[in-house]
Amino acid sequence: MDREWYSPGEIRFKVRETIWLLQNLPLLEEGHWPPEATNYIDIGGGRSNKAPFITAAEYFVEITSRLERCGIDGLTLLAMECWGMSAESLAKYFKIPEWSVNKRRKTALSYVSSGPARRWMTTKKRKGETYQEFKKRKRN
Repeated sequence: MDREWYSPGEIRFKVRETIWLLQNLPLLEEGHWPPEATNYIDIGGGRSNKAPFITAAEYFVEITSRLERCGIDGLTLLAMECWGMSAESLAKYFKIPEWSVNKRRKTALSYVSSGPARRWMTTKKRKGETYQEFKKRKRN
């Protein structure tokens, strides 16, 4: 059973969590963590004493940075998960077969959902393999 809500501390950038973040990207961009049925609100308390919008903004920046590294494939994933576009519709826009759109989405999702959030969000320069290196490694 898939969960319908995650607290910031639960995000590990697994596939389901990444899809959930993508589906809630507009809220994160506005600086709001998606509310739970219990109306969880990040008030920035705890050990960090940061402003309430900071957590949402950090995750927005992280997810969009990962998407951008994927180029057109990242845009495909964004269009399908955040904007609700279908593979059929995107295939028409890109003038490519529908199976290719689905493959691009799946590959980008695999890349975007790899690696823990905190390690990526705390490094000034993101380390690790590029999207092209990732695709090449997956092929072999």
